[in-house]
Amino acid sequence: MNSNINYKIKKNVIIRLICNVLAFCMLVLAYLGFSWGEYLSPVQKSGVAVSFVFDISNSMLAKDCPQNTSRIEAAAIYAKKLLQHIESTSVSVVLAKGDGVLAIPLTEDYAQVESLLDALSPSLMTVPGSSLGKGILVAKNSFPQNFSRAGRVFVFTDGEETDNQLALALEECVKFGVPVSIIGFGKETESELLLPDNVTKVKTALRSENIINAIKNIEKNKKNKNEKKLFYVNSNQKGSAATLISQIDGKSKGNEKVFSYETKPIPRYKLFIFFGIVFFCLGYVLTEFDMKKIFKKSKSAKNLKGINSSLIFLICFLFIGCNSDTLNILEGTVAWHKKDYKVSVAKYKNVVDNKESKNEHSKEFALYNLGVSYSMLNEEKSALEKYSQITDKSPKNVQYGAYYNTGVIHFLNADYDLATESFKKAIQIDNTKIEAKINMELSIKKYQTEVKQAQSEAIPAAEAKEKMPEMEDALFEHIKEQDKKQWKNSEQNQDIDYSQDY
Repeated sequence: MNSNINYKIKKNVIIRLICNVLAFCMLVLAYLGFSWGEYLSPVQKSGVAVSFVFDISNSMLAKDCPQNTSRIEAAAIYAKKLLQHIESTSVSVVLAKGDGVLAIPLTEDYAQVESLLDALSPSLMTVPGSSLGKGILVAKNSFPQNFSRAGRVFVFTDGEETDNQLALALEECVKFGVPVSIIGFGKETESELLLPDNVTKVKTALRSENIINAIKNIEKNKKNKNEKKLFYVNSNQKGSAATLISQIDGKSKGNEKVFSYETKPIPRYKLFIFFGIVFFCLGYVLTEFDMKKIFKKSKSAKNLKGINSSLIFLICFLFIGCNSDTLNILEGTVAWHKKDYKVSVAKYKNVVDNKESKNEHSKEFALYNLGVSYSMLNEEKSALEKYSQITDKSPKNVQYGAYYNTGVIHFLNADYDLATESFKKAIQIDNTKIEAKINMELSIKKYQTEVKQAQSEAIPAAEAKEKMPEMEDALFEHIKEQDKKQWKNSEQNQDIDYSQDY
């Protein structure tokens, strides 16, 4: 007897010691401040730093700017005038050719910048290709993290590019809160240009439409519609320079505060503190309670299963910190697997009917599960109603499941025409599912059989012999036509851009 007691005491001491050591280790890790992952943090900046991005491709040699100057010369003159009207602003210079080169890092020595502007030429770099996008990304990266000033990019270009990276670079700048202003040089009408080899002739023009369309598409898809980050101005437009200067000092709108974004690591100390508490509590529970007696008190396997389900649910709750909708979905899922479909219906209805919830994703998921639960209760009309309420904004797998299950219900009700349409919509969402294709073919065959029986009953036997082949041919042609449409829709014609390097 005493030996058993001593064994239990030693066992409890060891268990509690292990749990306490693990809890202490978690607290040490929390103190060390481990972190992984990144997130964008809005940071208030005082003042603005500007990066000048110059397109030095051969197309910038076209002399279609005022006073018969080339586009690159006009860009240099324009940039010098901007430098004369900005004060206490750090400036960097990037050459947008090849992968983009940071020619001058951030500096307030404008004389150094002006000396580079006097020497701007395509011959500064022998790398082929003009990549506005790569040049913009180099400019964005020229602003160091934790920099006290907010970065802004000015791009001097005619819009000609060879790699179509402009839109991607603009999206990246918007994501990190870096405004980009593109200044266009040249005329909209094409002019012929003789390249430096004195042999090749090309036609070039200001591609402002491409720039404007790229900006519109990004502005349309971004989350914050009120905050404008992308701008386009024509260098020949009156007041364009004043517009750019006002963007730097912010006086035109009276904005003294500027916000940008910085990439910061996600701290994980809370996670380690949580595990420390869990291990500490676990040591207490395992040593103070006789777990064997607790489980022996369960009179049936059903009760034990219920305890296991409750434990699983509790663990899920502790780890994901769910809200009421998530809790109802979890409880409904547990009830569904226990084949308690009435309880699952009640739980999913709580999510669907919750008007205060703004989580549409949870509602769409709950609608689908509610329909499945109604199907298990043989309430097919209610199930169809819930499936029909699922919108095209829901996940693809939910949309597919709704149409597929709708087709199954119609098929079982001998509504083969409706079943065919439902399976067809399911295939349009996910054409890799073989079961939907098989069921659609079965529905079509069933529908054809019904049509044949109806025709044989409605017309004389002799007339039926003449018209039945015509009907079969018509149905066959209809199926072939649908197959052709499906293949045509799946084909994608890609236009290849054979833009030359100029």
